[in-house]
Amino acid sequence: MPSSDSKDQLRRLVRIWVDALTYALAIAVLVTVVAMVAGIATGGGAVRGNVFLFVVGWILLAYTTVRLWPTSPEDVEPTSRRRVSDSISDREPSTRFQRLVRALPPARWVRAPTPEHRMTAPGKLLLGSLLILLVSFLLETAVGIA
Repeated sequence: MPSSDSKDQLRRLVRIWVDALTYALAIAVLVTVVAMVAGIATGGGAVRGNVFLFVVGWILLAYTTVRLWPTSPEDVEPTSRRRVSDSISDREPSTRFQRLVRALPPARWVRAPTPEHRMTAPGKLLLGSLLILLVSFLLETAVGIA
């Protein structure tokens, strides 16, 4: 029988991933809609929209990689050795988009993880960029928009 400590860890892990994946899915849907509208508006149709989607996915992936790259050895240390206030300042939901995402299902049905356990915004953007590239790939291979 699992202990209450392992149940708490599992609950915390589920809350972290629900928060991160909801954010990543919201980014992917938003970018996909904007890319398709831009592709159609510029006269290239869904093919140009898919190209926009592919380019934005790679740019976002590069941006998040740079943002996640450690700047000093202290950035790689476990969080227990760093001050908690340093890690919280980057993780607070401060933008309107983050508050909007928190209101979307399934994130609104699950209690938000504590700020020190929340995935960073660049980490969520990294997941979003991977989902954008996945959508671009699926549009090209499964749907035939090439």
